[in-house]
Amino acid sequence: MEPFSTPFFEENFRQYIHKNRDVFTKLEAMNSYYRSVVSSMIYDNLNKNSEIVRRIRNLDGAYKTVKEEKSKI
Repeated sequence: MEPFSTPFFEENFRQYIHKNRDVFTKLEAMNSYYRSVVSSMIYDNLNKNSEIVRRIRNLDGAYKTVKEEKSKI
């Protein structure tokens, strides 16, 4: 699986939700993960703005997909 691809982020969302199921609701966990990833991307020293945009688009697509899934937790 390619790092920072949509499937990569989808799997990370699912893992984060599962790992934090005793602390957060699904939406709270997703929002926490999303904010954390975006913050790290903003402060990362990436040289190409297009790479940041690609990663954020993939993260956003993964967020929408996982949010719409029926919760198994």
